[in-house]
Amino acid sequence: MDFREITEKVRNGLTYDAFMVDWTEKNALPMKGLDKAARRMRYYSIYNLERQGRVDEMYVMRDEFRDLVLSLPGPQLWMFITEDWCVDSAYSLPIIRDAAALRDDITLRLLKRDENLDLIDQFLTNGAISIPVFAGFSSDHDLRFRWGPQPVAIRDIRSELQASRKEGRIVAKTTADWYADEGWIEVERELIDTLQKTLRLQEI
Repeated sequence: MDFREITEKVRNGLTYDAFMVDWTEKNALPMKGLDKAARRMRYYSIYNLERQGRVDEMYVMRDEFRDLVLSLPGPQLWMFITEDWCVDSAYSLPIIRDAAALRDDITLRLLKRDENLDLIDQFLTNGAISIPVFAGFSSDHDLRFRWGPQPVAIRDIRSELQASRKEGRIVAKTTADWYADEGWIEVERELIDTLQKTLRLQEI
């Protein structure tokens, strides 16, 4: 799959509003009949909707980030591969959504990982499938930048816990607690670094 094929697929992805409608409608469905694994994922989805709402209430974009987004050459197509049960996505999507909204020539499309395995296979993290994946493409189908699946700080914490053979529930709780303690601000800081590098490369 080349970048032209990728961008054509991305353009057919969900708008942010369509993704949110799908998310809220699914969470409103009864859990009766769901098996244990499906119920667990539904609970993750419900919690993440609340988490995203808290970021919506608290997030104030830094001027540096705003200026960087406004200085990007356009138009651009932004891809965000995710699932509603992903805690990293819940804390990063509001920041990316607000950045995309700054410009009419930035098109943000969301794609569900499980429905786009051929696409996520093109954006593996150390050989593994990890979400979210956030990437920007030019009108010429060139990959301009990529970020994800989470800030380095929490990635390192998770790696240490996993190396110590901590249970999955401990890793998940530690991750959620880190983000809730305003760790999500690191998303914006890393996006600033990512866009700065992108602009420097374009100046070479």
